[in-house]
Amino acid sequence: MRWFLIGHIFSILLSLIRVTRLSENDKDLEIIMLRHQIDVIVRKQQQPIRPNRAEKVTLALLTAQLKKNTNRTVRQLGEVIRIARPETVIRWHRELIRRK
Repeated sequence: MRWFLIGHIFSILLSLIRVTRLSENDKDLEIIMLRHQIDVIVRKQQQPIRPNRAEKVTLALLTAQLKKNTNRTVRQLGEVIRIARPETVIRWHRELIRRK
């Protein structure tokens, strides 16, 4: 589990480095493309998506940061969070903070 978490963090850091090199237009197009792909997958998915602990932590931290930066309500976060209900992701974040 430890190596998986280290690999997951390293993968996120590499993604952040790659994203900083993209232009704003490229980022916007990539976001639209990714959102569309996720919508298709969620619509076709027969069973609920069950993220593992590292994926939950990552999603919870990113959601909390997005909520803080944009002052979006939980309902508005539903426009961005596609694989789980925003309330669930916020609950994951609360649990993470409580454990910390």
